[in-house]
Amino acid sequence: MDAQREELQRIISTLANKDDEIQNFIETLNHTLQNVQINTAKVLLDLEQEFGTLQTTLDEMKDSMANKIKQEQAYKSQELQNQLTICSNALEGSEELLEYANRTLSTKDSEAFTKGNNGSCISTIFETKD
Repeated sequence: MDAQREELQRIISTLANKDDEIQNFIETLNHTLQNVQINTAKVLLDLEQEFGTLQTTLDEMKDSMANKIKQEQAYKSQELQNQLTICSNALEGSEELLEYANRTLSTKDSEAFTKGNNGSCISTIFETKD
C-alpha cells in the first residue's frame, strides 16, 4: 500500500504542477488578450485619425478644384457671351445692310439707284466698272 500511496502522491504532485502550468498559461493568455484589445483600440484610433486627415485633405482639394472649375466656367461663359454680343451686333448690321441693298435694288429711278440713299457706295462701284 505504501507503493500505491507513493504513486498517488506522485500523480497528485504531477497534477498540481500541471495545474500551476495551466494557471500560468491562462494568465499569459489573459495578459495577451488584454494587449491585443489595447493594441487594436490604439490601431483603430490611429487609423481613424489618419483617414480623418486624408478626408480633410481630399475635401480641401475637392473644394479647390471645384472653385477652379467654376472660375473657368465663368471666364468661358463671359467670353462666349462677348462673342455672342459681337455676332448679334454683326448680324444686326448685316440685316440693316441687306435691307438697305434691297431698297436700293427695288428703286425705279436709275439716278437714285446709282446714288443710293447717301450716294457714295453704289456710284463708286459703278464708276470703277465703267
